[in-house]
Amino acid sequence: MRWFKLILPPKIDDPIPPEGMNTDQEKQWRISLLTDDECKAFQWFQQGYTARWTTETMLLDRKTAKRLFDSIYHKLRVADEAEVSRVYRGVRLTPEDLPPEENDP
Repeated sequence: MRWFKLILPPKIDDPIPPEGMNTDQEKQWRISLLTDDECKAFQWFQQGYTARWTTETMLLDRKTAKRLFDSIYHKLRVADEAEVSRVYRGVRLTPEDLPPEENDP
């Protein structure tokens, strides 16, 4: 059984990878399913940025961000941005590399 199938239960509209792929090939295949905006957000998650930071940087409202992130998580078969970073082994940032969080007024 592939490790992706262990992460989340399958849904009816789940994309099914072609037979014979190894784990790395399946990861690349899943990444190829992302749209341009999803890919941009994915790259930030992969580097360790949060959904909040990504939402603010992409200037998304809550509803749009939720729809975008849910689509990414579904296509990649992960639960959240932390799992994207862990499963897809992006560059890990140190605290000095992260932009400062702005305080809410």
